Amino acid sequence: MRTCTILAAAFVSIAFSAGCEPSGSPNKPSSNPAPAPSSTAAPAPSTPAPADQSAAAAGAAVNAAGVVFTVPEGWKQVPPANQMRLAELVYPDPSGDAAKACTVAVSTAGGDIPSNIARWENQMKDASGNVPKAQTTTKDVNGWKVHTVEIAGSYQGMSDPAPMPNWMMRAAIVETGGETLFIKMTGPADTMQASTPGWNALVESIRKP
Repeated sequence: MRTCTILAAAFVSIAFSAGCEPSGSPNKPSSNPAPAPSSTAAPAPSTPAPADQSAAAAGAAVNAAGVVFTVPEGWKQVPPANQMRLAELVYPDPSGDAAKACTVAVSTAGGDIPSNIARWENQMKDASGNVPKAQTTTKDVNGWKVHTVEIAGSYQGMSDPAPMPNWMMRAAIVETGGETLFIKMTGPADTMQASTPGWNALVESIRKP
């Protein structure tokens, strides 16, 4: 009886030890190790960068205060620099110099049209230091009455710390029957001259929605 008991205990001990061992031989490395990952494996496809939503391409329609116009070729729409602007465009200098780019600010403003033109004239000085007279026209553009304004000289806007020589300002003032819309462009005179075809196209594209 004691012999059976000893044999049974030994059998249980052996069985328990065998159950705790991992499969395969723990003391002998496998003769067929798993191959290393291939260094030539195709890389995972990259996630494309999100499209820039801050700029509109040429040909895009801009709707400001119920007036629609088209972004000219080579120009781009950018986020407005401040809350006073309903929209903003940039005409880059052909040389690529960012400091020579022209800005188009689209906004509504109080006061009558002659008062606003007089205010712009007083932001300019000619070579003699006098206030230049703006060149103005008035015409019908696709059902809107549009006043165009052009002034050149040394320019200092309300937020400019110092006058900027050889500058130019253009504007298209749209009478809507409600709020008057101002499309005002400023920049170095030579860049502004280069932008003339685009500016004319912008004015001619002014229309109702």
